[in-house]
Amino acid sequence: MRALALAPVAVGLAGTVLILAFAGEFPLAQRMGPAILLGVAVITSAAGVLLPRVIARFDSLRHEILIVSLAAMLTAGATIALSAALMMVSSAQLGVLLIVSLVGAAFGILLEYAVGRELAADVRRLRATAGRLARGELDARSGIERSDEIGQAARALDTMAARLVSLEAARTDAHSTRQAFLAAVAHDLRSPLTALRAALEAIEDGLAPDPARYFSAMRADMEAIRRLVDDLYLLARIEGGGLEFEWVVADLSELADEAVEALAPVAVQKRVRLRVRAADGTMALVGTSEMSRVMRNLLDNAIRHAPEDSEVLVDLAQADGGVVVRVHDEGKGFDPNVRTLLLGGAAAIARPAARGGGAGLGLAIVRGLLEAHDGRIWFEEGGGGRVAFWVPARR
Repeated sequence: MRALALAPVAVGLAGTVLILAFAGEFPLAQRMGPAILLGVAVITSAAGVLLPRVIARFDSLRHEILIVSLAAMLTAGATIALSAALMMVSSAQLGVLLIVSLVGAAFGILLEYAVGRELAADVRRLRATAGRLARGELDARSGIERSDEIGQAARALDTMAARLVSLEAARTDAHSTRQAFLAAVAHDLRSPLTALRAALEAIEDGLAPDPARYFSAMRADMEAIRRLVDDLYLLARIEGGGLEFEWVVADLSELADEAVEALAPVAVQKRVRLRVRAADGTMALVGTSEMSRVMRNLLDNAIRHAPEDSEVLVDLAQADGGVVVRVHDEGKGFDPNVRTLLLGGAAAIARPAARGGGAGLGLAIVRGLLEAHDGRIWFEEGGGGRVAFWVPARR
């Protein structure tokens, strides 16, 4: 197939050589000089059309460069020799010209060999790097330093490899996070379910001295499971972008008072005092139910981790065109190493050790609800647990 594809080029070059051989003997050839040159141009154009199709079948870049170089040199040599013959150059001079052309062609082939070898080596290295990446060797790099298209392709390949490493690390972290989250949720579900099973077995075996008290405990365990399921459902809506609510201009200090009133019984049991301190101008455009959930989650977290006979403060003030709400407790605070994780999307619900247990769904929900309000949440330095968030006064 290769010989058949090269036949038109060989015929054209052979015809040119024959014309050169007899151009000096026949005056007609001299008069037909423009027509002959036009014929050479046609043959060259045909070779230019056919040659790319031919060299595309070669499996070596060096061979392709060699074929192209030879074709270019033969075309140039034939054109020069024909021009010399048409100008009635003597046979001796024509022979010298042909010898000089052959020497130049030899030098061109040597130059092609030197350049083509390096170019082919870089292409092989590029192919080897791509093969290693395809086999999963993400540390593979081409190391090619060129300014041409091959160098650009090598840099793009190396950049892609580095990106794949980052994506693989993110995938591994996401897998670990998902496993930790599932383990935390399973733990939170196992505790009330175990208590429910024990209470049911005690009632069935007639070992419950006070069935009413057992039923009350079972109701509390079922309520804990319901809250966990509701939290999971809400978090799924937040992460899936399906959260919708009605925007209302509301006083955040009133929402804070309502959250304090709702959680007062829990605070009394833990002997924790609750206090709200609000400046003027705490109005903001929010979803009232969602913002109340934010307040209650943060306040509940603070109460659970505050020591007895201590105070939890909810402080509200204007700032940066919105309202800042700070919740301070006198507990041990948050580990600095996990603060970023608690605000990092899915990782926030996968670190139960951050404040002493639980799946951490409350803080993850807070983060998601605040993002839905175009707000932000952060931790502050100082003694105890210090969490603050900001929401804009208007959207």
